[in-house]
Amino acid sequence: MKKAKAFLAGSLILNILFIGIGGYIIHKQGGITFIKEQVANATSPQKYPDYYLQNKNIFESIEVAETDKIFVGDSITDHGEFQEYFPGQAILNRGISEDTSDGVLNRIKEVAVRKPKEVYIMIGINDIGAGTDAKTYRKNVDSIIHSFDKDATKVILQSILPINNRDFNNDLSNKTVHEFNAILQQLAQKHGVEYIDLHSAFEDPDGQLKKDITIDGIHLKGEGYRIWMNKLNQ
Repeated sequence: MKKAKAFLAGSLILNILFIGIGGYIIHKQGGITFIKEQVANATSPQKYPDYYLQNKNIFESIEVAETDKIFVGDSITDHGEFQEYFPGQAILNRGISEDTSDGVLNRIKEVAVRKPKEVYIMIGINDIGAGTDAKTYRKNVDSIIHSFDKDATKVILQSILPINNRDFNNDLSNKTVHEFNAILQQLAQKHGVEYIDLHSAFEDPDGQLKKDITIDGIHLKGEGYRIWMNKLNQ
């Protein structure tokens, strides 16, 4: 009887530990929102999430107008208040959370037809998270660059920012970030477009995203956006 009670107690403790660890991991990934997204992605036959499709449709419904700068990317771009940094200019934000190079390519026509004076592209961290291979990533970004009339629009490729693996998903590798940034540099040279190295300004001595400028190890606080905009204005 004592052995059975000890076994049950041990099992209970292990279950509590597993639940606690699982809860912590889910919390780091975004909590209940993360669970909903995973369930939706697993059960939905559609290629792109609802948030992506909604924003793509909204962007395409807006009449084309003269534009100075357009920022294109994923959630890091989506969360930016870029208009605040460029008063007096026409600025559009075309960031969509969770987007990838494939998603950007699928919607880039809406950006290109506006013929902005400058387009700033930052994409790739979700490609790394999704396991996109380097060949596919290169092909997608190459096609994105080709979408623009370079006589009308200055194309600027921005490096992918580092990740802080102590605060975020350790499956995302800064080594792969460096590899993808090398691809961006090669494509910039190939097409004669500008490449801006933001990565080095955000990296701590251990090669991680600086802890004081990130909310969760990947997304930026206000100071992070200030550093970003200062780099663009140099």
